[in-house]
Amino acid sequence: AASLPMRGGGAGGAAPAAARASATASATAGSRAADDEEDSLLPPEEYRKLVRRASSYASFQLSEGVRPSQYYVGRPVVCLTILLVCTVMLVLEMWVNDWKFEDFRVNPTFGPSVQTLLTLGAKRTDLILEYGQWYRLIAPVFLHGGIIHYAFNMLGLYSIGFPLERQFGSLAIGYIFMLSGVMGTVMSAIFSPRSVGIGASGGIFGIFGSAWAELFQNWSLYHGEAWKSLLQLTFATVLNLMLGLMPFLDNFAHLGGFLTGILCGLGVLVSSRYTRYGELKQRKCYQISLQVLSVIVTPLFITVAIFVLYFGVGEGNKASEWCVWCDYLSCVPFPPGDKPWWTCDPCMDAGLRGTNLPNGTTLLVCPDEREVLAPTPNRLDDDSLLALCHVHCL
Repeated sequence: AASLPMRGGGAGGAAPAAARASATASATAGSRAADDEEDSLLPPEEYRKLVRRASSYASFQLSEGVRPSQYYVGRPVVCLTILLVCTVMLVLEMWVNDWKFEDFRVNPTFGPSVQTLLTLGAKRTDLILEYGQWYRLIAPVFLHGGIIHYAFNMLGLYSIGFPLERQFGSLAIGYIFMLSGVMGTVMSAIFSPRSVGIGASGGIFGIFGSAWAELFQNWSLYHGEAWKSLLQLTFATVLNLMLGLMPFLDNFAHLGGFLTGILCGLGVLVSSRYTRYGELKQRKCYQISLQVLSVIVTPLFITVAIFVLYFGVGEGNKASEWCVWCDYLSCVPFPPGDKPWWTCDPCMDAGLRGTNLPNGTTLLVCPDEREVLAPTPNRLDDDSLLALCHVHCL
């Protein structure tokens, strides 16, 4: 009889403890559930620090009620530097060109002459291979054909490059831009050796390509908005490829930079994923596989391209002859008809060279690098060289 109260009392004492534990567990679970609904388990500042590492920039940009400015991880130093350098170089181009625009049919982007672009380092394959001017693989990355070319490139840089750099850092975006820009110039030198090539387009397309890579690598972080981002990237890429059909805007550089950007982006633009409670998730198998693919294929692609440029564009072994219709990928007269707004005359965009000889003739170097003798004109200028080219080279 005495033990019953104690047993009862023991049970009665244990019951409140169990009830308290159960209530505490329920409260914790309820609190956690409530926190799940509110999407916050930490103080605001700590949560923001966690979120900065949690997923891709675009997933926050597209999430309801989220202001992207809260999740920036750094200033876009590289993109701002690219913008500044390209602006200075465009002003320098116009200064060297005596502040005059080239004829619209020759350069429809409202920019300087081809000779001015060559003076400032534009790409032409013979000058790279025969004269050892290898700086022409880098200098074109910061040159533009004109104001329209510059405006579209800088718009692409601002809309895609700036947010990517804020999310993934300056080192990653600088690496992607420069390598894509140089590889774009290399591809242009291979497939369009006679044309003068310029533009940050290779680097900008590299950033476009890296945005595609980032989308695929971090697809699960877009929370149902992946297809929207896919459509936006498709529109931006197609629009800029169409602009590449204008003179001086080289789609070979665009495509080379785009492919390089995809390869680089697969390797470096992978967001770390965290649980709601701050625990780092393992990367998915397909993410690791794509990173390994990037590490293997990127240096292989660079090596093959440099090899083809050095050994495949010599006399009688031009890589551009592998694809006789590829010229239409880079320049198309528009609109079709007898009076297009611009032409794709090889004499106009090749940067002709002529030298007056003592015997009253001019040694003219044609776009295909043939040297021909022509009667010396009254004045050896761009117009007379163009007329001689039409008569003796085409």
